[in-house]
Amino acid sequence: MEQDFLDELAAVTAQVAEATETEHASLGEFIRYEVTGRADSPLAAIVLAAALPANDTIDQRGARIHLAVAMVLLDVALSLHKLLLLQQSAADTLDKALVGGTVLAGDYCFSQAAVAASRTNNPQVVAIFSDLLKELSEAHLRHLFEKKPGNLNEFPALFQSGGLAGAVLAGQDIAPQQATALFAASLAAAYRNEENEITPVPSVQTLAEQVAENIAPHQHPRWLSLLERMG
Repeated sequence: MEQDFLDELAAVTAQVAEATETEHASLGEFIRYEVTGRADSPLAAIVLAAALPANDTIDQRGARIHLAVAMVLLDVALSLHKLLLLQQSAADTLDKALVGGTVLAGDYCFSQAAVAASRTNNPQVVAIFSDLLKELSEAHLRHLFEKKPGNLNEFPALFQSGGLAGAVLAGQDIAPQQATALFAASLAAAYRNEENEITPVPSVQTLAEQVAENIAPHQHPRWLSLLERMG
């Protein structure tokens, strides 16, 4: 993986840690647990790959790091709130302090995610972020009230919106934006964990061929490095 790509990923990690620093010990514990549990997620790398412009600048670099931080924090916030939904059947026995701490931790991450998104200084990116938040929040409620079995899989929407927002930051036209977003969404099938049991899983070779066909050439090294990391 290219050093500048690694440096940006490290910057995202550092900014997420800084954004989630809080003097409230239990709140920080909730957040750090979820951040650690998502350490292998390719979400930040997807954003940083999609948001790389043909002619990079310091401002562009800063904006894509802020966007990646926003998406990571949104993912963490959704995961924290989902902990309560997953335990709805045992609502009468839930510890009130645990419930309160989880809600506060999730709300705190939502607010920090919104701050990071605003720092991209791109209204279209902020709109994509807001639409995603609305979409996933409504999906959570439907999942809860319709009592659907299993866990809600948010990764296709997260990856797709991350790719789309990144492509917007990179200054791509509409067609390349959509191609990048769809490819990013397809990576959810290759990101397998307890919340995502999608099959069949596309091979790294198949995904690499899609990069060559659908992604801007100057971004190929980042996407291929990401696929190698995932594989």
